[in-house]
Amino acid sequence: MACLHGALEALLEWVDDFPPVRNAHIRFGNPAFKEWHKRLTERSSSIVSTILQTAKEYSGSEDFEQTVLEEAARAGKQAAERTNPNPAVVNDDTVNPEVLAELTCYLHDAFGHAIRLDYGTGHESSFEVFLFVLCKLHCFGSTPEQPPTLNRLKATTLSIYQQYLEVTRRLQTDYMLEPAGSHGVWGLDDYHCLPFYFGACQLQAEEDSFTPSSIHDDSILRSEGDIFVFFGCIRFIKELKKGVPFFESSPMLNDISQLTSWSKVASGLLKLYEGEVLKKRQVVQHFRFGKIFAANWTPSQHHPQEAPTEAFRVDKQEDKMTMSPTKAPWAK
Repeated sequence: MACLHGALEALLEWVDDFPPVRNAHIRFGNPAFKEWHKRLTERSSSIVSTILQTAKEYSGSEDFEQTVLEEAARAGKQAAERTNPNPAVVNDDTVNPEVLAELTCYLHDAFGHAIRLDYGTGHESSFEVFLFVLCKLHCFGSTPEQPPTLNRLKATTLSIYQQYLEVTRRLQTDYMLEPAGSHGVWGLDDYHCLPFYFGACQLQAEEDSFTPSSIHDDSILRSEGDIFVFFGCIRFIKELKKGVPFFESSPMLNDISQLTSWSKVASGLLKLYEGEVLKKRQVVQHFRFGKIFAANWTPSQHHPQEAPTEAFRVDKQEDKMTMSPTKAPWAK
């Protein structure tokens, strides 16, 4: 996955090529993002074909020297500088056109919408599908006979998602993309969900050193934020919303910090992702389905879910609508 890592580094650098349009009337959705996204669509075929070719070259190898990793990352970064795939890759019959089309669709949708100028959990889910398809295609150093090891999947997820977050956070801060499907105080950070889940899973092995309440220790966030994804996410929120008490800016995350273990945090976040993302028609209706990520399941739910009833309550004494305490439903 060093190849994808290198490509993501290039995507981060593209932001400098398309500086935000300075306009006092723009609050969300800077139009310069359209140019950034246009480049993504123009170069995605080159990026994907190079990833597949690199995976084929090193398929089944367990030991990667640093020079090999650097070479793969360099190939991914160079691929992001080409509008069309490398002819040598295409002529090598490495890339099936249908697979290429499927993967590029997921990559296009992974960084936001070029017309709506928004970004949210549906887009990060598209990136997750992109990784899922690459895994199915044995791009994680595996073969059909030898699936990727759990340690390799963990390392790949954390490394790739850290770099993916570098790109999406820069897109958020420079282009001020509208939060897509934000739940306000019921959301986590308006944009993401999966990095919090992966970060909580990562911290399960560190129960003796850190607890969920450690997010309130700014010294831990500064020193450990680059290592542990969850702490990095909290640090980014606090940097973005300086001067606002954390319990006001992120009440759900504040509730989560009261849990006694990271395993409970991870379990709750997975339920949250399933209920608020995967089971929401507004999100999954945008998924692209192909041969590898196919829509071949039986619907588990035949009736629409009822709207939540406890987000607000009526104060009968004063005869007015007031907001109920914003406690995460599973933070017990």
